Amino acid sequence: MELFLRLFATCNDDSASETLLERLSHEISVIAESTPLNLGRYWKIPEMYEFRFHLVPANIELFNEIVNVSSDGWVHMGRGSELSSVWNIADGKSLFVREVQWAELQLYEPSP
Repeated sequence: MELFLRLFATCNDDSASETLLERLSHEISVIAESTPLNLGRYWKIPEMYEFRFHLVPANIELFNEIVNVSSDGWVHMGRGSELSSVWNIADGKSLFVREVQWAELQLYEPSP
């Protein structure tokens, strides 16, 4: 199984995005081992930065634990071992840090 979390956040510049990456890595480390995979402006919305993390262990329990960080704002798709959920900011709610505007969480079995 593979578990990936993509977070999209507002940042003023590259320096602010690097600081935010450190904060996000710390917050995620409380509940999972993570490896940041990329950091950069999101090509569709240049004022946002994309932060992508590979999470371990890749299982439904960790998937649900990430969802429970902010129980409001999630739209869930898929079933069984192939799950995908999208989070959008909701009134007064945040996901790890206040700068995150939306996120995507995916749990799946990679193709052979």
